[in-house]
Amino acid sequence: MNYEKFVKEEFNNNNWQGVAESFRGIKNKNVLIFTHDDPDGLTSGAILKELVENVGGRAVVKLPPTYELDESLLDSELAKDDYGAVIVSDKGTVSYYDEYVDKVDKFIIIDHHPPIGEVKKCLLINPNINGYYSCSTSYLAHMLMTYLEYGSKYDDFLALVGLKGDWAVKPAVDEISDYVKCFYRERIEDHFGNLIEKIRSRPTMFEFTQREYTTLLNQITELYFAIGGGGFQYFYNDRDDNLSELDHAKFSFDIIKEQRDNFGFISWRTLEDFINDTADPFKIRKIFGYFKEDWDKTMNLFSGNTSLVYTFGNTDIYKFEGENIPLMPMAGSVYNNELKRNSGDKEVLFIMINRETGGGVHFSLRSTAGGIHSGKFCSNLASRLVEKFNNKDEITGGGHPFAAECKTRKSGVSYEEALEVFRGLINDMKKAEASGSRKEAEELGMDYLKE
Repeated sequence: MNYEKFVKEEFNNNNWQGVAESFRGIKNKNVLIFTHDDPDGLTSGAILKELVENVGGRAVVKLPPTYELDESLLDSELAKDDYGAVIVSDKGTVSYYDEYVDKVDKFIIIDHHPPIGEVKKCLLINPNINGYYSCSTSYLAHMLMTYLEYGSKYDDFLALVGLKGDWAVKPAVDEISDYVKCFYRERIEDHFGNLIEKIRSRPTMFEFTQREYTTLLNQITELYFAIGGGGFQYFYNDRDDNLSELDHAKFSFDIIKEQRDNFGFISWRTLEDFINDTADPFKIRKIFGYFKEDWDKTMNLFSGNTSLVYTFGNTDIYKFEGENIPLMPMAGSVYNNELKRNSGDKEVLFIMINRETGGGVHFSLRSTAGGIHSGKFCSNLASRLVEKFNNKDEITGGGHPFAAECKTRKSGVSYEEALEVFRGLINDMKKAEASGSRKEAEELGMDYLKE
């Protein structure tokens, strides 16, 4: 099946045509796009901005730091201009987004995360409502662009970076998600060989199961994690006077916009080639240098301060606690697989807990298998924290089966209070395991008990 046919079938089978029709109706209208500030959010935001402009609309892109879109921010932005549509890209499929529908003519969600609750009123593109297909929001934005018969090789590149950023394509180990294979074989293999060719170089954050080979695609996507803060606001404004006024997320998005006009991917053979093709190589090299320093420090901290705390089924649970640990989720993905290599036939769930400046607590989960659903765990943890302490605009959580986050931010929840709720969730999981209740297992994300 070719890619265009696959796209048409997906839109027909999932009833996504309404979203496409809504784009046809935004000519001469202002469109507000809220997108995540990780590589997938940056690239999907860039594709959607281009698509809005292709159909004759005017796009304004915002990169708020919270994973979910909070109502106060939406209201603040809507008060600034007359908008015909709002697009929420790569920022969750959350039931309370239905409360935002009456604020604007069209409220559209484009997202690949498993839903948190049920969305009934919003216009929605998400293939993971009733199952799980490894992909990215950049890919879904690309599918929408393809359905509407727009797009370019640059949009192919952006979709590819988003897919790499969310681990749906792994060319260094020849693993490509089934859901994206039509796109990858048709749009990538024959055109972007220089990006997906295996090379021997410094292993990136994407080299989990082996550290011998990487690709230029892996290197470029890691660089976007570094310069944009990785979706976790790991910034370097305090390290260097040259960076003190830098808005990392906007800087990353501007690089993407500028490269669209001078896209030289055919000539890229090294990461330096890519950096030299950007508008500000000096700042990028500065940031990436600090990123690599922090990466090594964090990996060393993991190795000396991680402990086994419990075993659920065939999954060993490891925990790390730290304070202001930079790059924790990304480095944790690699360290998780180091734990797996030492665990024999057991799977591993690595729970990282970071006490952040300003009082926030960041729980980050990475797993090697789906015995315990990381996204459901973090969603449950966030729900319990909100139930006890309110402040849903600050406390958010959710994610994928193998990677998820929960953050308390400026909610006022103390580290000790957050840990108490965390321990309560673990204890309820122990009770569910002891009782063998499939209903409780479903609610708690203990997928191994559902079989």
